[in-house]
Amino acid sequence: MNYGFLVPLMTTAVLEQTVVTIVRVTTSYRAVELGLSVVWLGVITTAIAVLPLLLAVKVGRYIDEGNETKTAVIGAGLLCVSCGGFVLWPSLPGLLIFTALLGLGHLMLVISQQILCTTDPTPGALERNIGNYMVANAIGQGLGPYIVGYVGGDASLPPTAWLFMASFLGSFVMFAASLLLRPGGPRKPKVEKSDPMPLRDILRLPGIRVILFVGVTVVSAQDLIVVYLPFLGAERNMAVEVVGWLLAARAVSSVLSRFLFARLHALMGHWRLMMTSALASAISYAAVALPLPIPVMLVVVAVAGFALGIAITATIAALLNLATPETRGTANSLRIMGNRAGQLVIPLSVSLVAAATGAAGIFVIIGASLMVSTAIMALQKPKEH
Repeated sequence: MNYGFLVPLMTTAVLEQTVVTIVRVTTSYRAVELGLSVVWLGVITTAIAVLPLLLAVKVGRYIDEGNETKTAVIGAGLLCVSCGGFVLWPSLPGLLIFTALLGLGHLMLVISQQILCTTDPTPGALERNIGNYMVANAIGQGLGPYIVGYVGGDASLPPTAWLFMASFLGSFVMFAASLLLRPGGPRKPKVEKSDPMPLRDILRLPGIRVILFVGVTVVSAQDLIVVYLPFLGAERNMAVEVVGWLLAARAVSSVLSRFLFARLHALMGHWRLMMTSALASAISYAAVALPLPIPVMLVVVAVAGFALGIAITATIAALLNLATPETRGTANSLRIMGNRAGQLVIPLSVSLVAAATGAAGIFVIIGASLMVSTAIMALQKPKEH
C-alpha cells in the first residue's frame, strides 16, 4: 500500500471534514444566538452552494489539466480564510459571506481529493482508495459534532466564539497536510492538447444523469441533518451534548458503512445497493420527526448515517468508473454542482415549511425527497458499471 500517498490524503480529509462540520454546526447555534429565524438559517445554509454552482465546472476543467494537488492547496487556503472570517465577523453578513467562501474551498478540496484517488494505476485501487477516503471523511464528520458536544456540555448553546477559533486553528493544520498531497502513481505523458469533451456529451454517458440525481438527494440529506438537527434539538430543549452524540452516532455508522461498502457492492451491485440504502434512509429521516426517546433516536440516526454512507460512496465510485480519465474532474464537478444545486434549493424550501411546521417538518421533507429518489431509480434503472 502506498502510504506516502494515502496518509496525507486521509489526514487532509479528516481535518477538512472536522473543521467544516464544526463550522456548520456552530453556525446553526450562532444563528440561534443572534435570534435569527429558521428561514434565515436556510439562507445561511444555502450560501455554501452559491460559489460552487458558479465555478464547479471551471474547477473540474482545471483539475483535468493535471492540477489536482494545486487545487487541493488552494482549497485548503480558502478554508483557512473563511474560518478566520467567522472568528472576526460572526454576524449575519459575516455568516453569509464566509459560508459562501467555505463552500468554494470545500468544493476544491473534495474534487481534487477524489480525483487523486483515481491516480493509483494498480487494479482495484480506485474502489479501495475511495473507500479509505470516505472512511476518513466520515471520521471527520464524527469528530466535528463530538468536539461541539464536548465543549457545549449540558448547555443549550455552546460557546460559539471558542468553536470558531478552534476551527480556525484546525484549518491551518489541514493546510499544512495539503502541502504533502501527491498523486498515487506516475502521471501519463501529456498528449497534444485537444478540446475537452463537451458537457452535453458527458451528460449523455449511460446512467450518469440518474447517478447525478441520486447524488443530489443523498448528499443534501446528509448535509441537512448536520445543520437542522441542532435546530431541532434547541426546539426540543435537548442539551448540546445530546445533539453531539446524535450526530456522532450518524458519523460512526457512516464510517462502518464505508468499511463494508466493497462487500455489499459485491453482493448487490451499485444499483440495488443505492436503491436499498436510499429507501432505508428515507424511512429513518421521516422517523426523526417523531417525538422519540433519545435511545431510539440514536438508533434511527445511526441507521440514516449507515444508509447514506453506502449510497454516497456508491454514487462517487460509479461516476468515477464511468468517466474517462480525461473527464473525471469535470464529471465529478458536475456531480458536486448538482449537489450544491440541491443545497441551494432544498434548504430554502424546507426552511419555509419549517417556519410553519417546526424543525420536525424538515425531516419529513428530507425523507420524502429520498423516497422520490428511490422511485426514480426503480423506474430508470441504468446498466451496471
